Amino acid sequence: MYPIFEKWKNNQPTVNVFLRINNSYVAELVTQLDFDAVTLDLQHGLIELEHSLPMLQAMNKNKFPMVRIAANDPAAIMKLLDIGAKGIICPLINTRAEAEKFVNACFYPPVGSRSYGPLRANLPARSTYLQDYKDDIITFAQIETKESLDNLEEIATTKNLSGLYVGPYDLSISLGMSKLADFSDASFMEHIKRILAVSKKHKLLTCNPVLQRSGGVDARQHGLQHGNTSRRKRHAGSGGKRETRKSKI
Repeated sequence: MYPIFEKWKNNQPTVNVFLRINNSYVAELVTQLDFDAVTLDLQHGLIELEHSLPMLQAMNKNKFPMVRIAANDPAAIMKLLDIGAKGIICPLINTRAEAEKFVNACFYPPVGSRSYGPLRANLPARSTYLQDYKDDIITFAQIETKESLDNLEEIATTKNLSGLYVGPYDLSISLGMSKLADFSDASFMEHIKRILAVSKKHKLLTCNPVLQRSGGVDARQHGLQHGNTSRRKRHAGSGGKRETRKSKI
């Protein structure tokens, strides 16, 4: 079991770094640092599905390996889980039906619809795999549109969904706000607080960006224990990183 699970169990904040550069050496270097999890960003980064295997292989084995997929594509989800990803962040989840489609792709029948072929997921091979593989699979639905806010309660009740992941840039655009991801905007923070409250109600993990820029606001001051800080256009030596604090709340 990965160390991150003990922290979540004890309601401790944890840190996840986003990688957006398709380089296995960067993945190897970054996972030597003090992060609890590492996410390959296949949605907005330079990483494609074919780059994922060597990057996952290069990661420190104590770091929880996650992927943000490009779209709600069951085939891509299943392949990424087969090659060693344990956490999946799915963008643009707007309805419970979309959340169910996503989550079902992560689990074998009778729980879901995942096809069997755990090439790396069952290494070293164990006879108990089908009984215990679920123990370290984490599923995040990204909440980033007005429609997803309208359907938030239904999305949060999706069976086997682990958490809600706020996408503040797309969310602020969808809401017609003049500034992107402005955590100093009280009206924007009301939406964030609502996501937090719904997540807490349904005992889900929550993730929310905390921007590190001049005038930025630490969203944890608003009761968000689980967030990520982001600096855009970082130097390549940083791994194009985005840090994520995660805690069970």
